[in-house]
Amino acid sequence: MRRVALLAAALMIFTGLAAAPSAATPAGSVTLFSGSDCPADSLCLYRHRGFTGGGVAIGPDTYVERLADHGFDDRMSSWSNDSGQICDWWTEYGRGGTIHDLRDGRRADLPRAENDTASSVECW
Repeated sequence: MRRVALLAAALMIFTGLAAAPSAATPAGSVTLFSGSDCPADSLCLYRHRGFTGGGVAIGPDTYVERLADHGFDDRMSSWSNDSGQICDWWTEYGRGGTIHDLRDGRRADLPRAENDTASSVECW
């Protein structure tokens, strides 16, 4: 009986920890999201203007050399940065091409000339 109780307690602790996901995006992470549901503490790149269409959430301290690896090359039309960090995006892979700042606490629709041109991003 004691073994069963210990096993049950251990199982509750293990599953309780595993079943309690954070609402925040952890550092060094890339997460896909739908609609306008940008995870907390993230830089979010949206498919459409007006912060809609789903997209990619970038956690703090994350470098994404190729947005194409996440199905998001040349797809960003708007962004919001609540990562707590300065982030940058580039028009080419591997920090190539033109660099653009994505300041913390700000959000914007991209101008037509920059729409759908992001290929790499970094938050630091």
